[in-house]
Amino acid sequence: MGASSETSSYAIEQAERPNSANHSRVLPEEFVADYSIMSKKQNLGCFFVGAEAGPRSQRGSRLLSSSENLPDHELPPEVEEGNVEYKLKLVNPNPTRIEHLVTQMKWRLREGLGEAVYEIGVTDKGLLTGVTRDDMDSSIETLRYMANICGADILVLKEFGVAGGKAVFETTNKISPFYPKVAWTDNGDTEAEEEDQSIGFVAEVLIRKTHEEDFELTDIRIAMLGNTDAGKSTLCGVLTYGELDNGSGKARLNLFRHLHEIQSGHTSSISREIMGFDDSGRMFNYENHNIESILDNSSKIVTFIDLAGSQKYFKTTVFGLTGFNPDYAALVVNAKKGPVGSFREHLGLTVALGILSFVCITKIDGTSQSLIKRSKQHLEMLAKSSAVRRPVLFVNNLKDAEEAAEKINDRTPVFTVSSVTGENLALLQHFLSQLKPALSLTESLQAFKAPPRFNVDGVLDIKETGTVLTGLVTKGIIREEDELYIGPFEDKTYHPVRIASIHCNRLPRRLAKCGQTVSLAFHNLEKIPRKGMILQSKKYDMYYVDEFKADITILQTVSASKIKVGFQATVFIDNIRQKIQIVDMKREVTTGETTEVTFKLLQFPDVVYEGAVLFFRNGRTKGWGTVKSVGKIPAALSYDGEGLTSMNLS
Repeated sequence: MGASSETSSYAIEQAERPNSANHSRVLPEEFVADYSIMSKKQNLGCFFVGAEAGPRSQRGSRLLSSSENLPDHELPPEVEEGNVEYKLKLVNPNPTRIEHLVTQMKWRLREGLGEAVYEIGVTDKGLLTGVTRDDMDSSIETLRYMANICGADILVLKEFGVAGGKAVFETTNKISPFYPKVAWTDNGDTEAEEEDQSIGFVAEVLIRKTHEEDFELTDIRIAMLGNTDAGKSTLCGVLTYGELDNGSGKARLNLFRHLHEIQSGHTSSISREIMGFDDSGRMFNYENHNIESILDNSSKIVTFIDLAGSQKYFKTTVFGLTGFNPDYAALVVNAKKGPVGSFREHLGLTVALGILSFVCITKIDGTSQSLIKRSKQHLEMLAKSSAVRRPVLFVNNLKDAEEAAEKINDRTPVFTVSSVTGENLALLQHFLSQLKPALSLTESLQAFKAPPRFNVDGVLDIKETGTVLTGLVTKGIIREEDELYIGPFEDKTYHPVRIASIHCNRLPRRLAKCGQTVSLAFHNLEKIPRKGMILQSKKYDMYYVDEFKADITILQTVSASKIKVGFQATVFIDNIRQKIQIVDMKREVTTGETTEVTFKLLQFPDVVYEGAVLFFRNGRTKGWGTVKSVGKIPAALSYDGEGLTSMNLS
């Protein structure tokens, strides 16, 4: 029988989040030594039932329905941890018993990150005892009632007729003339004694948290930018975990995904963490809540996208900005050094991509007022420059924070904070609670009502789940069992697929709306996709692009050299990152100049949209622009393995 203690409900957070409020903090050396355990936090397999999750390898296992064969042996004894619960029967429980059972179900759902498996007709020791048809139906109805209280749905995965502790047939019509004769004990659901070998029934039931209650959540994405030693990851860790840093970067360990990041202290990949706010501005983070509780209590979710500051990982940073489409950017500055290094380049990126930004001057503890003043003066000069034209607004109190959120389109809010002492963090948190999505209400409604479209930015191979795609829903709503088309593949085709499951913020969903970053599993994904593809409704044109025209501006060249026909670079457009070549241009250009060019994609056929913002780079040569026109080439549709059908463009 599952644990009912509320404190136990955070066991999974302790296992997968080493800095949980109920878990003592550990030193970086211990993280390095025990990295193999910590890295399982990033194992997306734990997001799907049947996959491995953390140190508990049986979490999420479907014990009865995992095989096509009839179970001919008893199950392992029930364990306190994990999301699998054994119940012999649940017939007419009284209100007190219901309250206990609901608490128990919530525990199992938390253990399974939103999914739990109930084995009905099974004792705590794993014996397949079985129950009568009436008791089985009554138990299913009780489960349905409990799940409704927990905000979950139920699905009967399989049901068997059992005799002598073994399944003898699988039933789908739930009709049988054979009823078992059993003697029930006082507790009503944990022990039974067989009186004969009559047929009983055993069922495996999936309980899944729907989380459709967060459908109306406001979701704001904020990219963390700045030089490599500015304290981006530390600030993000303090905000999302609610625990101050120790001055040596302890707070940033929660965001690191790789061993070399822990060893060097520098971010090299893209990581995401969330915090929430309710309508009154109350904040919810991992200090006293798990991710499910944050989503349940919040009306606004702020997703931090932590990006690399080092030039070595500049391509990853650019892809984080173009592929994840953040609403805002937080430009983080080390108070002792000011806006140096990659800060200016990151500022230029936000201006080029049209991303509104605000500034956080960190490490003010132990920094002299003269150095802080100098950093502020440098920021004022940059904000007034002809490229930015958004004068600074220094935030010193709550009123300033509210004004900054209201005027962020025209002003650059500047915060001075400390991740060690917590100075002025309350002002930053209040500002975040007041921020609105970058898209207007009209634009949001248009995107919401459009047919679904999804940008693929990651391809994962998950044990017992298969290929999982991660990315951003850019249009409409994606639902479980939706039939969509993915492409273009290298052979310039699109393939139909059906959505098996959706996960967002590490929890299962029945649907995902535009603006959400999600993971998708499929029923029939025959070919392995790649990053840069799109998944979309058949209502959209199925096409690909080999060439497109764009108006570009050169940001920097080497030794004032000119860009000519034949110039090659890596281009970033939405979720696309591939090699391009200029095959035609109106005139040769150098730093600061603008012209119209024709780009040719050199690696894969891709989908490019008119009006999309692009960024390209070859070494120190960089530029940006806007797609002016595309030559749509009709793609072919591979349908159910029955050959290729040409797709005519409307």
